Amino acid sequence: MMMIKQKKKEDIMVNKIQAAILMLLLCIPQHAFSQETEEISGLVNWTERGFVIFVTEAVLDESNPVENRIGATILRRAGESTEFERVAEPNFPQSSEDFVSRLSADLLSSLLLSTGSDNEAELWEYVQNNPHLSAYGFLAFEPELWMALGTAYLDEDTIDLPAGTEVSYRIEYQLTDGSTESIEGRSVAGREPQILSPQVVSRIELDDRIGGAWASPIEGSEDAFYARIYRQMDMQGDFEELPGLLFARRTAENIIMYEWEEQAEPERTYRYYIQPIDMLRNPGPISDTLTVISVDFENLPLIGDVDVEETPDGILLSWEPVPNKSYITGVEIRRSRDSREGFVVLDTLNVLENQYLDSRLIPNVTYYYELRIVTIRERTEMPSGIASGSFQNVGIAPSPPAGLTATHEGSGIRLNWEPNAEIDLFAYYVYRGTSTLGEMEVVSDALDGITTFLDDSEELHGRTNYVYAVQAISRSEMESELSDMVVLRPNRVVMPPTPVGVSGYAEQNRIRINWNDVRRNDDAVTGYHVYRGTTPIQNPSSERMAAETAEINNYTRLTDEAISGLGYDDIDVQHGVTYYYAISSVDVFGHESALSNESSFSPVMPTLLPPSQVSVRNVTGGVELRWNRTLQAGATGYRIYRRGVNEENAQIIQTLELADTRYLDRNVTTGSRYIYSVTVISDDSESSGSTEQTVVVN
Repeated sequence: MMMIKQKKKEDIMVNKIQAAILMLLLCIPQHAFSQETEEISGLVNWTERGFVIFVTEAVLDESNPVENRIGATILRRAGESTEFERVAEPNFPQSSEDFVSRLSADLLSSLLLSTGSDNEAELWEYVQNNPHLSAYGFLAFEPELWMALGTAYLDEDTIDLPAGTEVSYRIEYQLTDGSTESIEGRSVAGREPQILSPQVVSRIELDDRIGGAWASPIEGSEDAFYARIYRQMDMQGDFEELPGLLFARRTAENIIMYEWEEQAEPERTYRYYIQPIDMLRNPGPISDTLTVISVDFENLPLIGDVDVEETPDGILLSWEPVPNKSYITGVEIRRSRDSREGFVVLDTLNVLENQYLDSRLIPNVTYYYELRIVTIRERTEMPSGIASGSFQNVGIAPSPPAGLTATHEGSGIRLNWEPNAEIDLFAYYVYRGTSTLGEMEVVSDALDGITTFLDDSEELHGRTNYVYAVQAISRSEMESELSDMVVLRPNRVVMPPTPVGVSGYAEQNRIRINWNDVRRNDDAVTGYHVYRGTTPIQNPSSERMAAETAEINNYTRLTDEAISGLGYDDIDVQHGVTYYYAISSVDVFGHESALSNESSFSPVMPTLLPPSQVSVRNVTGGVELRWNRTLQAGATGYRIYRRGVNEENAQIIQTLELADTRYLDRNVTTGSRYIYSVTVISDDSESSGSTEQTVVVN
């Protein structure tokens, strides 16, 4: 039989509150009934054995009326039925034997003890004189006692109802005046109790006593009434249920508390979890697990005989070994320059270690140390070991700075590196050179606590790769080795020399440009670009790159890629146009020089030649001329010339198309002598005349 375990101060209050609590839980009104049937919440409750119906808070009979009630009848309506059917009447015990037969051995033992009865006869006498449940202390909350006294009824006929089936019950009470009153209640088969999983909120850990508490909000746990408690010892074996139940105590903060405490053997591990249940023992979800150790964590062993020794490598702390206990996880070392405050954690050591070397020190500074035991509990133990000491570094140089990088920043070079771990570091110095094998010089001031440097010196040249390294120096003037080197060229434009001596000549369909080679003056030059325009360059500038000047003056670059030669043939030219040419040089870094002075050229006009084969003869109707067709570029046709023997200048007698190679001169006189010649013409020129041909007209 259960025994409710509570704190002593709660036990003192039991007699004062048990009646009120009981009435609240039974949900049976204490006032006179109205004429209408009242539905009572909580009157009917589901259990794994069927529905339990609360009937009364005391045995009912004519000699013991309760609120004028002397008897009761229980009726049931299930499923879709509209009518209540009689189920039973409360079965109150009629004799000592009848009463005892309804009790388990545990409950009988508990009743004998709680009522002060020496035997079953005295217990029956007590029951007859105390028919009200409030006379039985916390046993009044035991469902088995309700059934034994007949104050509640277990409807075992409903045990096999499908889950979700709603069942209603009506209790008709017989009153002392012969009338009846009734109340109703209902519930659902298989209903789960409204209970949330409790969470651990506190623990008790002492050498001889352990315990703890779980909690959950009242909202969502309205049905919680007790909790079963389970225990495991020393992390071994299964959890076993402990006798007794924990009471689900409601607090003013709308929290349900479950509290447990018991005597313990020193330095043992106890693990507990609880399972809340409602008043009828229906289980809710289990809690999380509470682990406690029977150790007084407020009185742990002290760290004794702390010794301080200065060594070449730093300050060496030593102490007596700490007991190797499972609940002690290590020794924490803290340090400060002030004995009163400002301690910071240096390290946490294994419990088996009893020495610590502090090498992160500034020479000639006094340090104060605190040592404390660290346990599995999240609490700050007071330091139990205290010491102080100082250190003089005379032999340990700083480590070379690590992680040096170089990046472009504007026209300068930005250096970054990782900070050194040495506490006694004085500063960093940046070195610069032009070769990884050559000498380097310091280019920075002392950089105290700074791990970045911008080299934007005017000395930096855009054609030079610079080598950088960083050195660390301690307060004892110990110098580290140089860091790993990095190499970078600044983003500074150095224009190559501008070509000079631009010359050339024009042909009929080509202009040839030449210039002097500037690679003799700058071996970084790799080639040249040729620019062309149709006007002279306006506002030339030796400080401006060629491409910019060309864009201003509407010059076009003729070379897609820089050419290495010293001449260029421009065949994309037209007659009658004057072209202006300028040259730029390009270096290995892709930088371009200013644009050279321009030189101008015009393509040579083409010279047309006359037909080489011209013949004349007499034909019917006049004189016929024939000639060979010209294939000269630009030719558009022919002109026919004629003169007499005594005429000095020939006259044009006809202009023909290029496809014509024959002409008949009808305007002639018989017997006259004529001299003919033919020229080739174009849109803007004319060849000389062909060889003259003479004919006498027949």
